[in-house]
Amino acid sequence: MSIHLWLSLQGPVYDYLQQTVGEWNKQHQESQVELKNIAGGYDRAVVEALNTPESAQPALVLAPEYTSSLIGALGERKVVPICDILHQEQLNKIAEIVRRTFGDASGRVVSLPFNPACGILYINRDALNAIGKHPEYVPSTLQELEEVSRELVGKKIVPYGYTCAWSAAYLLEVPAAQCDLPLIVPDNGFQGYGQFQLNRFKDHFLRLRQQVRERILFFTSKNEDAHNAFLEKKVAFFEQGSSHFKRLQGQAKFQIGYGAIPNLTHGQKFAFPLGGGSIWVLNSHETQKMKEGVRAFLNYLASDEVQQKLHEETASVPVSKTLPPKLEEFYKTHPVHKAVVVQTVEALLGKHSFGIHMHGYADTRKALFELIEEILNLDKTPDAKVPELLKTFDQKFSKEKP
Repeated sequence: MSIHLWLSLQGPVYDYLQQTVGEWNKQHQESQVELKNIAGGYDRAVVEALNTPESAQPALVLAPEYTSSLIGALGERKVVPICDILHQEQLNKIAEIVRRTFGDASGRVVSLPFNPACGILYINRDALNAIGKHPEYVPSTLQELEEVSRELVGKKIVPYGYTCAWSAAYLLEVPAAQCDLPLIVPDNGFQGYGQFQLNRFKDHFLRLRQQVRERILFFTSKNEDAHNAFLEKKVAFFEQGSSHFKRLQGQAKFQIGYGAIPNLTHGQKFAFPLGGGSIWVLNSHETQKMKEGVRAFLNYLASDEVQQKLHEETASVPVSKTLPPKLEEFYKTHPVHKAVVVQTVEALLGKHSFGIHMHGYADTRKALFELIEEILNLDKTPDAKVPELLKTFDQKFSKEKP
């Protein structure tokens, strides 16, 4: 019998999952795993799975980090929590930042973290060499990033200083978490409701607008445009997920460096939210028939062997807290992976390091991308309008306690 796993995924993580499933299938004739990759957005597989009659639902679905629909399904017993399936030994190994990011309000692990993602800073080393910076220099704060960007632009080494993909993440969610500030109270929406606090970041947005004016920040709402800006030497720094490192290495015509995302301030630096995805177990007819096969396959995916290969090949965040100590020698020659580890499983955890879990945040986040684009459009939006835009967003998307 087959265990069906639905997902909507492209790139190195999907390639690795195909390889891993192939290895599993060679050794387990009685519980073959079949992947169904559904075209569309990252959450497309979740939408299709939940809209499929239970008799035809898959046993497993890979979902992005914002999965309030599945949290709701968990409450309706349409999802089996992973803590009821995995061996306790595997559960105990999960690093705290991973466990709490992919857990529920009570701290239970309800889905299997598979490819937790982390942003890093990609650096055009040739550009920094041109202004005499040390070969391993990495700006540690936003102020340092501004200063070196201003110098690079002033000396016409690059037209702009830095850019980023996923503006909501790198321009707001990450900086807030680094300072342990909530975007939603209480608890960044872990209870499913809360009041947005964007208006408290008014000065931060005005600072970003000034960066745009000075050509420190090259803002684009399209991830691929940010990617190309870095490759075309339009910027010297690029904030993007660590899993893109092989693609960038293969395309760049200059030496690339890697480092941690600069901190918003000179103060204490906390871990920031993980991206990536996890595997949910649907309480489907297929799951009940293949319960032991599902359990065995998930324990296989959670094993240190599988997770180590995924970490090494894609620079995903190590799910197991036992992995980083084993890989100290590996990290000495793999700065991408080291940058991931120091920002996540080895980082200081704050109260707000575990992402936003408010119900409906996936849709709200789309509006947040649009808000940031409007705020950073200097031609259409004056400085004076920024507080009004933030206040309106807070009022519109906050959710009252049920």
